[in-house]
Amino acid sequence: MELAIGIDLGTTNSAIAYIDNHGKPMVIRNDIGESITPSVLCFKNDELLVGEEAKEMQALGMYPVAAFFKRLMGDESFIFHANGCDYSAIQLSTFLLKKIKGDAEAALGQKITQAVITVPAYFKDPERNATIAAGKAAGIDVMQVINEPTAAAVAYGLHNSENKQHILVYDLGGGTFDVSLLEYESDTTRVKNSVGNHRLGGKDWDDRIIEYLASQFQDEFGLDPLEDSESMAELLIQAEEAKKKLTTVERAKISISHDGEKGRYTLGRTTFEELTADLMELTIALSLRVLDDINMTPQDVDGVLLVGGSTRMPMVHRFIKEKFGHTPMRGVNVDEAVALGAALVAAQRINENKPKPMFSLGGRAKTVDVTNHSLGMIAVNQDQTAYTNSIILPKNAEIPCQDIRPYQHRTRSRGNNELEIFMTQGESELPEDISYLGRYVVRDIPHQKNGITVIDIGYHYDESGTVQVKVTDSQSQKKLDVTIEVLPTNIADRFMGSPELQNEEPEHVTAYLAFDLSGSMSGTPLHEAKKAALNFLKNTDLSHCSIGIIAFSDRVKTKLAASQNAKTIQVAINDLTVCETGVCNGAHPFDEIYSLLNDVDGRRFGIVLADGSWSNQPRAVTQAKKCHSSDIDIISIGFGSADQQFLKDIASSDEDSFFTSMEGLVETFSTIAQVLTETGGIRPASKNKKRGFISMLNGR
Repeated sequence: MELAIGIDLGTTNSAIAYIDNHGKPMVIRNDIGESITPSVLCFKNDELLVGEEAKEMQALGMYPVAAFFKRLMGDESFIFHANGCDYSAIQLSTFLLKKIKGDAEAALGQKITQAVITVPAYFKDPERNATIAAGKAAGIDVMQVINEPTAAAVAYGLHNSENKQHILVYDLGGGTFDVSLLEYESDTTRVKNSVGNHRLGGKDWDDRIIEYLASQFQDEFGLDPLEDSESMAELLIQAEEAKKKLTTVERAKISISHDGEKGRYTLGRTTFEELTADLMELTIALSLRVLDDINMTPQDVDGVLLVGGSTRMPMVHRFIKEKFGHTPMRGVNVDEAVALGAALVAAQRINENKPKPMFSLGGRAKTVDVTNHSLGMIAVNQDQTAYTNSIILPKNAEIPCQDIRPYQHRTRSRGNNELEIFMTQGESELPEDISYLGRYVVRDIPHQKNGITVIDIGYHYDESGTVQVKVTDSQSQKKLDVTIEVLPTNIADRFMGSPELQNEEPEHVTAYLAFDLSGSMSGTPLHEAKKAALNFLKNTDLSHCSIGIIAFSDRVKTKLAASQNAKTIQVAINDLTVCETGVCNGAHPFDEIYSLLNDVDGRRFGIVLADGSWSNQPRAVTQAKKCHSSDIDIISIGFGSADQQFLKDIASSDEDSFFTSMEGLVETFSTIAQVLTETGGIRPASKNKKRGFISMLNGR
């Protein structure tokens, strides 16, 4: 029988759980009968100690001890040196996994070959892949990497509620912190948003105690105990013990021995909370941000779930009560919840193709997790003066997920046509503020007659939140070879200056989508218009194109200045609301389009959607022609009761005027986006009423 194993690979403590014969998740105790194993390694001469033994040796300060290495997962520059050898965070994690796996096998009397392993929700691709690598090195087939808050929520079985609930998962472990908002409805658990800090945890509270006590000792004896490794190790243990005592008592007594002197001190809970108030404020800020990002408030939260041993501190409970008006939820040991939930997810994976799996804590519930970081690529901004991070697959998309986007690439008839893609992960548009996942090189790109080849770049997040890239030739749909090359040193510095533009770089395109939001667009028309605009976005190469959004009816409003950020554009489209600029059709968008585009370099477009007749059509035609005379192409799209002749009058050419059904909007917008991408912004040979920009579609 396959074992459903879940592993909480923690920063300070780790745990392993399984599903027993009765369908109940159970934590497996280690070789000394404890449910958790300290994530500590001690290199004692030729002997490697793992867990409690290593932690005991840590207090002596005599041998190299590795702890909190989870914070360094995915950091290729990190090296731990011990007894003449260098170890990476992956190797250290492998030693720990082998220990807890071996203890579990001894307890169960059965080999463990596969498991679900948990990670902090905000872990990026390098950290997740490092975790998977450590699992494989320990002899474990990692079925899935799952976010710790999601695993904890599964363990609590909150999906059993019949009503929709929003639960905040506040996860403060020994070395990391993250907070997630989950939505429960019927038999589905859906993650709405997550944020975190992988350098914030109980260790930082310990460090404040250490600094305070060392200062007290120095004031009394004029000696610094932190200068001596043995005194430092002893103080570290005492600080952790004092923190634990202060969860139940008001005062903790601590003694420090150093250089023949011994100091005795008392630390009160009030003083401790004052020393760490700023750390608490950091968790408060992140907890509020996770709500603010999705336009929710503390009043929208139905309950707060605490995870991680550091949440036992009274200040955490007080904060939860003050900010959210709820006493924290109880029911599962905060040290064990993550491993138990991971075991339930493992059981779901094993039983995916089996009928009616049954578990006492509701293993049949569907869990929907999301991307915690946006995916993008380095591109050149609209005026070609700087590099930008063009976000392609936005944060909070449900995983597994993918997005395929076109990319224009100038090719030569001779030579090896290559494309270099710098894949990014993060929310900022500034190249220096995001993470770089890799340098992907696409080789042997086929040459097209017009010198522009469109390739489709696919960004994929799998169920573990790890990233894959696939590239195909848009015309032939042939899969192209992609190799991952080593990132240059100081990669962010490379994109700090002005772009290194090549002669073959496609001309930048700036397009404003202008939407008639008068009363007649209410209901299905606006729904279809938004769907069409989102398809336009999906089929546009944002590395060479910027998209802006304009709303008009009785007034004109720029909803979004031209942007290369897919997430920002998507939000602006979804935010379009009927009558937000008035009920009737008294205004037109052409003055705004002219103002926004007249001084912009590159190819410029105003794409205007209308479903009825406008009040002052002659004025609109006059201003549209002003755009034409400045080489701002106007493409008109109408449906419903729109005046077809008027659509032709405002368009740059007859062929740039479209009249379609409401159901045909998606195809029309998609076609325009494809032409913009596949022509690379090349101007038509003539600007007369017989040949427009869209006529080039036949020559693709």
